[in-house]
Amino acid sequence: MKPNFTDEGIQVQTFEEIFAELVAGYQAIYGDIDFSQNTKDGQIVGIEANLLLDLQSFGAYVATQLDPDFATGFMLRVIAKLCGISPRPATYSQWDLTVNSTRDLTLSDGYTVEDEIGQQWKLTVDTTINIGANVVTFRAVDSGAAVGTLGDNITPVDVVLGISSIVADIDNSTVGVAEETDEEFRIRRNKSLENPSYSIVGGLYAKLGNLSNVTDVVVYENDSDTTDIAKAMPPHSIWVIIEGGNVSEIAEIMAKQKTGGTVLKGSVTSTYQETIILNSTTSFIYNHEMKFDRPTYVPVYITATATRKVSADPVDLALIKTKLSTFTSKIGTSFQAGELYEYGLLAGTNFVLTDLLVSKDNITFTDGKLTPDYDEKFTFSTANITITEVV
Repeated sequence: MKPNFTDEGIQVQTFEEIFAELVAGYQAIYGDIDFSQNTKDGQIVGIEANLLLDLQSFGAYVATQLDPDFATGFMLRVIAKLCGISPRPATYSQWDLTVNSTRDLTLSDGYTVEDEIGQQWKLTVDTTINIGANVVTFRAVDSGAAVGTLGDNITPVDVVLGISSIVADIDNSTVGVAEETDEEFRIRRNKSLENPSYSIVGGLYAKLGNLSNVTDVVVYENDSDTTDIAKAMPPHSIWVIIEGGNVSEIAEIMAKQKTGGTVLKGSVTSTYQETIILNSTTSFIYNHEMKFDRPTYVPVYITATATRKVSADPVDLALIKTKLSTFTSKIGTSFQAGELYEYGLLAGTNFVLTDLLVSKDNITFTDGKLTPDYDEKFTFSTANITITEVV
């Protein structure tokens, strides 16, 4: 009376099988006893059978939780430690700002600035600032979805001699996200298996994806001798588009992972300083200038019709919009308009959702596939969703 271990996994008995096995065992000892459900003997054996079923089910659960592709919740976090990674907690928003300085200096961990709506952003590491313009990653002081907008006025909270201005001239902030789901973590864990690989692109995917606060990354490679016209990539080049993550940490990973002579594409530039040790008394600094891009966010416009099943029962249009806005996409990844029906129908059962169309420009709508450019990432907001209610 035990689970059966096979090449396909563990198989447990059903309640009926356990009950029948107990009955056969007791009858072999005590003779022809009545074990029907309305007898005391039958009820006792039923209790024992339930206990044994619970134990077998527990054993089966533990066995499945040893496989990171099937584990869930707490056990997924436990088994993932063997892979050297953990599910990502809820993240802070971060913002790449241009810090202009009149001298070389170091901004300390905790240096804080404030945007025009009072949100505070700080450095999380000591940061070297050179004369001129420096791209520096700031993190929101408070966790959650702090939103910084291109062109915002930035005011230093901590005044440091030499800092002439801090400008939001690169991009909007990368907004913090909710805790990584089990499904998202499984995908990232599988990608992390590329860590020890010899593939440059595979290694970049894995190592960049494991950086703190990185929520999405894609790496393109042109290993040919000609220019990739579609991606505007020169021969033998790599193009990294990454959402989240500290600029200096991204640059370090890229400098250590890419091969010499590889051309890099990107509008964000950061220098990783490598200390070269020649002997016990001599060393020098080699500057690796790395380039990459942040994703270009493209809002998706959605229209649909919600028809009441009962004319007197109104449809919660706001809830439909909220559910539709929870759909997420990845950098450079297309989706079908039909995928959104599943989300909209989570808003209730008193309506029929039809005629769902999507658009990138709020002009041309389609009920088919919506495809972004290679560096674009679709975003979904209730403000861009229009639902027409039909009584």
